[in-house]
Amino acid sequence: MRFVGALLAALPIASVGLERGMGRLAFVFLLVNALVWPVIAQLLTRRAARPAVVQFRCMVVDSLLGGAWIAFMAVSAVPSALFAALLVADKIAAGGTRLALKATAALLLGFLAAWLAMGTPWQPATSSRTFLLSLPFLFVYGIGLSALSWRLARRVRSQNRQLQRLSRMDPLVELANRGYLMHRAQQMIEAGRALGRTDCLLMLDVDDFKRINDTLGHRTGDEALRRIAAVLRSVSRPGDTPGRLGGDEFALLLAGQTPAEAMLLAEKIRSLLHVDTGSDAAMLDLSVSIGIAAAPTTTSAEEWLARADQALYDAKRHGKNTASCGTDC
Repeated sequence: MRFVGALLAALPIASVGLERGMGRLAFVFLLVNALVWPVIAQLLTRRAARPAVVQFRCMVVDSLLGGAWIAFMAVSAVPSALFAALLVADKIAAGGTRLALKATAALLLGFLAAWLAMGTPWQPATSSRTFLLSLPFLFVYGIGLSALSWRLARRVRSQNRQLQRLSRMDPLVELANRGYLMHRAQQMIEAGRALGRTDCLLMLDVDDFKRINDTLGHRTGDEALRRIAAVLRSVSRPGDTPGRLGGDEFALLLAGQTPAEAMLLAEKIRSLLHVDTGSDAAMLDLSVSIGIAAAPTTTSAEEWLARADQALYDAKRHGKNTASCGTDC
């Protein structure tokens, strides 16, 4: 935008300069501003340890130079108004009110310094040629600034969605984390109560996970957790929510499933985890215990989780590598 703006702004400045008998030195300054300054600003920004800070400083310099050229044009009304408006607008788009205030102060400083040095020239009337040469700056730079702002807004929205997704996700296994699981569980309780449907919660715990970590290492343990996550994703339907509660404990929220259906799914999960991968011993010996609880109708997500945890304890007590639905069976 600096390259485009500087080149297009040079057209009405040159027009006014020719009308006022601008000398060669002024043309040299104009060419430096239009062709050299954007390159210098780009190099300074790229080589800076803090590029955004340097870019904002360069934008303040843009406004300083713009104010000086307004004075040089003897405040020719049309190009001066365009310069002032767009030099403020692009600062607001880039850095908000704070940057706009700094840049506006620089614009006024550049204008006053150049205007006083030149003897306070005042010729606000704008010729037809200068008016026409101002139009490309108005349309091209103005529309380009709007397009850039739109692209930046889209990027910000995309990054916000990504941050929201990451805040809900366990980074190791890329499933919902405990906080989001509890939030979804509460939503399902309320939806089930309103719709009269039955939902179930599966709570999974890896059998002898400490042995896997101690004998085969934490990297293998992490791979075991990722394998469980992959299995949970593969059996989940739209509306279900698989997640990791923490450590080697997982959960799967099942929408519209009875305890009997959940028990069949639990057996499927156990069988999938027993598939021989032909690689790691931890994968061959991997087994889980599973507790199943139907969604309560009058209590909270914490109570639902506690009931699934009790069913899981029953499964562990009956020899591990099994599933139990406790009192819901």
